[in-house]
Amino acid sequence: MPESFLPHEGQGLDRWRKASVVNEVDDAKLSYRVDLPGGQLRLVEAIVYIASKCASAERFGKIKLNKILWRADFEAFAIRGVPVTGRAYQRLKLGPAPVEMAPVLPEMVQDGLLRFELYEFGDNIVEERPVAISEPNLRYFSADDLQYLDEAIDFYWDKTGRETSDQSHGVAWKTREDNDPMPYELAFLSDSTLSDVQKKRLLGVAHSRGVRSE
Repeated sequence: MPESFLPHEGQGLDRWRKASVVNEVDDAKLSYRVDLPGGQLRLVEAIVYIASKCASAERFGKIKLNKILWRADFEAFAIRGVPVTGRAYQRLKLGPAPVEMAPVLPEMVQDGLLRFELYEFGDNIVEERPVAISEPNLRYFSADDLQYLDEAIDFYWDKTGRETSDQSHGVAWKTREDNDPMPYELAFLSDSTLSDVQKKRLLGVAHSRGVRSE
């Protein structure tokens, strides 16, 4: 599976059509945050859920946590139009991450929801491993939400923090600079190779909008 989000069967062309106009949309119309029931608590409980699920993972640190959240949120938005947490994301050097992670994680530690354990792997690699010390409250999540989280966990399960970071540096990440916000519409961009049919469809959309190659 490529690093970028792949369309479910039958939805590929629609996603490529949307991808062609992401950067042409008025910035005010882009979805930088999607307000959902529970607000920031959705992010908090998603973190507890992911940390609980990853308790037996060989490698699981802050980098992987960020990427699991990002993949679940943006994949859900691309497929059904609604993310899992709805929180705002930004581009960081090591890949996309929720904007609120820096203040939220210490608050979770203070509230007794999470703790961090340090693991050394040699070559100056130190992993800060989030450990859930409470059960996640899933009242805000549907079965569909949890499926997107589980799929993201499975996707990154065997990967190191470095591998996880590298795989998140796709076309969506490359369209932004460090600390820039990342609208959910970037989920419609993909790094996978276009088929001839997809190329023809995108060229048609571009020509209809007056876009010409030099």
